[in-house]
Amino acid sequence: MEVMVTYNLQTELDIANGSRGEIVDIILHPDEPDIDRTSSEVTLQNPPAYILVKLRTTRVKQLKGLDQGVVPVTVQSSFFSIDIGNGRQTVERQQPHVTGAYAFTDYRSQGQTLAPVIVDLATPATGGELSPFNAYVACSRAKGRDTIRFFGYQQTNYFGHTRARLYEQRCND
Repeated sequence: MEVMVTYNLQTELDIANGSRGEIVDIILHPDEPDIDRTSSEVTLQNPPAYILVKLRTTRVKQLKGLDQGVVPVTVQSSFFSIDIGNGRQTVERQQPHVTGAYAFTDYRSQGQTLAPVIVDLATPATGGELSPFNAYVACSRAKGRDTIRFFGYQQTNYFGHTRARLYEQRCND
């Protein structure tokens, strides 16, 4: 499964927010009960001990017992507070800092060159507005205009500027 690192774990080794790779293995927590490996769905009782990810680009030297570019991504804890009735409750969240990388926001794609790129120009589900800057970042991630596809586009003023309209026309040709 393709994944993306979602936190700056070791920036000097290129294990940083936005780094992409593929899961090689998931090492379960030692207290995890035996699981049915023939089942297509497994519910874990504990977060995994770590996930082995083969990064596309990294400065990590080959770790003993692992292939070149494979790094363990451990589970990290974070704490936050929520209001409940008359008081506050502190919650601990444990998860590895990776997420599926088949789709991501223009913000997460900055600095990457991708192929293919599918740009969703629909109004964001958050209710916010899509600006020409969002569309530019998303479009400029592609290796070329032959690898860009748009969906969710409705004739609006996203591309009100003449140069932007010409760029849009070239991309859709």
